[in-house]
Amino acid sequence: MEKCKRCGLKTVLSEGDIQKMVDDVIHMNGARLIDDMTYKSRLETCGECSFLMYGSTCGSCGCIVKVRALMYDGRCPKKKWQK
Repeated sequence: MEKCKRCGLKTVLSEGDIQKMVDDVIHMNGARLIDDMTYKSRLETCGECSFLMYGSTCGSCGCIVKVRALMYDGRCPKKKWQK
């Protein structure tokens, strides 16, 4: 398994791992989440980005895009989207 150059963790997560992270954020007390339409738009933008790695990870910042895109205050490190 490849490791992330930034954090040393495995870079390819299963859909189940990613969904658990998303669910954890959704159920977090006080989490400010973006609306569904904006979330889908952000994910589409990430899906077309040359920095997307493994279909899940931003190669620029190392975040899991489905998690960052969900956050109201989330921002793309390449400024392709923001709140």
